[in-house]
Amino acid sequence: MNRADGVLHYTLTMDDALAWERISPAHRKRDRLALAAGGFAGLGLLKVLSGQLEAVSGLHSLPSAILLMVLPGLAALEFQRRDRKTRARGRVETPVDMRLEHWPDRMIEHREDRRAPLVLGGRSLRLLRETEDHVFLSFGREDVVILPARAFASRAAKADFAAYWRAKIG
Repeated sequence: MNRADGVLHYTLTMDDALAWERISPAHRKRDRLALAAGGFAGLGLLKVLSGQLEAVSGLHSLPSAILLMVLPGLAALEFQRRDRKTRARGRVETPVDMRLEHWPDRMIEHREDRRAPLVLGGRSLRLLRETEDHVFLSFGREDVVILPARAFASRAAKADFAAYWRAKIG
């Protein structure tokens, strides 16, 4: 009889999903470009308004120039924060009970809010990220298994799990 190598039971929260969204490679490049664009927009804004600032004595100062340069970047950071929260909420709106069966060549993720389990083959694993609090296994742009450290019996079990699946990435 075939048996899974192990089964993990845990509750997945929006904070866990938000932890993935912060490090997701699918959005990191876009986020860096947005910050760079915010910096350039700040310089452009300063250049366009520099003639206007002379007319208003309180705005013709180094602090106001710095504020004008930084403001678009701060706006970009706020939009990114909101976007991450929206994506995380799309993954896990409310805490959800999870069961992950891990076999030698695949994982089967069962969610209480999903009718059918999600079967993820080991060969399709593209990225494994391990942090202090999570193990993230990405199987493509949208399919990601988020495992909080609390899903494991110990730190050693978490490290062993991550090492096994890291070896599967070709």
